[in-house]
Amino acid sequence: MKPVFNFLSLLLFIIISYTATAQNMVAVNRMFANQNMQFNMQMQMNRSMMWGHWGKAEIYNPKHTFTVTMLDGTTKEVSSKIYADTTAHKSYLLFVDKTLAKKDSNRNQKIYPQQTKAISRVLSPYEYAEAPSNNFKGIAKDSCWMFKVVKGKISAYSLLSEEDDNMDFNPSTLVGLQLDKGDIVKFNEDNLKVMVGNDTDALEKIRKKDYLKAIKIYNRNAEKTAKNVLPQR
Repeated sequence: MKPVFNFLSLLLFIIISYTATAQNMVAVNRMFANQNMQFNMQMQMNRSMMWGHWGKAEIYNPKHTFTVTMLDGTTKEVSSKIYADTTAHKSYLLFVDKTLAKKDSNRNQKIYPQQTKAISRVLSPYEYAEAPSNNFKGIAKDSCWMFKVVKGKISAYSLLSEEDDNMDFNPSTLVGLQLDKGDIVKFNEDNLKVMVGNDTDALEKIRKKDYLKAIKIYNRNAEKTAKNVLPQR
């Protein structure tokens, strides 16, 4: 009788342990699922906040007259801000076709970057005084237009067409980096660290999250180094 009792006790222990383990696994899976859901929600919130922040007053985004070349080769003169589509997470211009009646649903048309081949605008006399050309060109990408706002050994590209020497320029609009004539890569801290290499001055600014200053310091130091290595005449 005792062996049978021991066997039943062991069997009951195994069943209880298995049930507890299964319940624990369910709890763990639920925890990871909740964490993953929270992570996805947080990412969505971050994206929404980023695109929502664009429309706030602290980001200087005035209306300009852009010349836009469409995919079919036609051009449009568009007087517009660069808006953010918070649903599609894309930039767009608002083109008002004044040949159509105000009640016509096609009078106001959104133009997205993927519908275009090129974009540019004429700089104001104040802006042109500091620029090599009065025609400020942008690059059409799938989700935004990119404008080169910092020039040098490292170039930086912004979602908006405001140059970095404008006192109202906001570094949070930077989206792309380019070293010399290389590919344009995503603007982030890791990519910037790779580009500045061992430049301690620039790395210190990166550590302080002052990325725009880091780029300018690196470009200035690189220019000084290039001058020092030029052959003497």
